[in-house]
Amino acid sequence: MKKVFVILICNLFTISTFAQEFLGIKVDGKRQEVINKFIAKGFKVTSQKGSSNVVAMEGKVNDTNIELNIVNSPTTSIVWKFAIYLPKQDSWYSIKSQYNSYLNTLTEKYGEPTNSYNNFINPYYEGDGYEMSAIAIDKCNFISFWNNGTSIKISKFKQVQISYENAINSAIDDEEKKALNNKIFK
Repeated sequence: MKKVFVILICNLFTISTFAQEFLGIKVDGKRQEVINKFIAKGFKVTSQKGSSNVVAMEGKVNDTNIELNIVNSPTTSIVWKFAIYLPKQDSWYSIKSQYNSYLNTLTEKYGEPTNSYNNFINPYYEGDGYEMSAIAIDKCNFISFWNNGTSIKISKFKQVQISYENAINSAIDDEEKKALNNKIFK
């Protein structure tokens, strides 16, 4: 029993020290600390509401303007997710090209995705000329996931979105939301 417990603790330690990073900043820590780290890298806060669990920022990475959403838990303000939005695209070919380019980069870094979907929802299909309309109404499933909490997708905002999640902090977020709901719905 002791052996199992030690192995479990070692695995948890390994997982917790392997928090995802973007620009060298871990998906971990208190919201304001993480915001300050991005501000030090030239990012600007574009939207931050006191009780909101999402802070929007804008910045430049390799001469590309990006939007960054930092998502935190509601009670302790622990950061559990970064969502990066690349520049908005106006054509199916440009957004698909951007998606494939970053998908290749992430695949080189993390290996083949655990799950990948590349399709449209009926009545839409690739080549029908309505791909951008399908994207806008969330009828486009171009998305890939890795077991480490990384994902990439074509979002309904006509932007490629890359997300990094910290599984341990996401579980904290779930528990905090559950506790808040339990207080409301006694």
